Amino acid sequence: MGSVVMPQGMEGVVEEREVQKSYWIEHSSDLSMESMMLDSNASNLDKEERPEVLSLLPAIESKSVIELGAGIGRFTGELAKKSGQLLAVDFIESAIKKNESINGHHKNVKFMCADVTSPNLHVSEGSVDLIFSNWLLMYLSDQEVENLAERVIKWLNVGGYIFFRESCFHQSGDSKRKYNPTHYREPRFYTKYSKSSI
Repeated sequence: MGSVVMPQGMEGVVEEREVQKSYWIEHSSDLSMESMMLDSNASNLDKEERPEVLSLLPAIESKSVIELGAGIGRFTGELAKKSGQLLAVDFIESAIKKNESINGHHKNVKFMCADVTSPNLHVSEGSVDLIFSNWLLMYLSDQEVENLAERVIKWLNVGGYIFFRESCFHQSGDSKRKYNPTHYREPRFYTKYSKSSI
């Protein structure tokens, strides 16, 4: 079997994606709220946390929304009820299929298995009113965050919004992990890329 020659500088990117995909395949084996949030108390946390997160969003009635890192659909149902159209994206096929089985009755939702870092994820420029992600960027390398920020800003309509929420500084959740490839950053890291992409 021949070896694959990567373009210079791409080795780390490919390795990062493989590590993250392996990590999430391991932690999404039972496709539960607890496995997705990596916390045995996830259902109770979600009862408080989800309404709080959703209360921070702008009005999205009749608007176009993309949910990046949608997982099993923790936010998908609520976003679907309020938005005009929603695209739910996740890179773990079993997770996005579970999301579709839970939220597929919403006729305004499309489900896509795709890696947000892939150039094959095509979204028309100026076509989205809200880009939503919860605990996604911390599973991307610094370069991947920068590249994604440059891309998503182009997807937005004039006056559109980007909402992202991350765990900063340290691990959350009580799940035991053999390894943890998560990038816990300071909030100023995200502020820097938010400002530089505008």
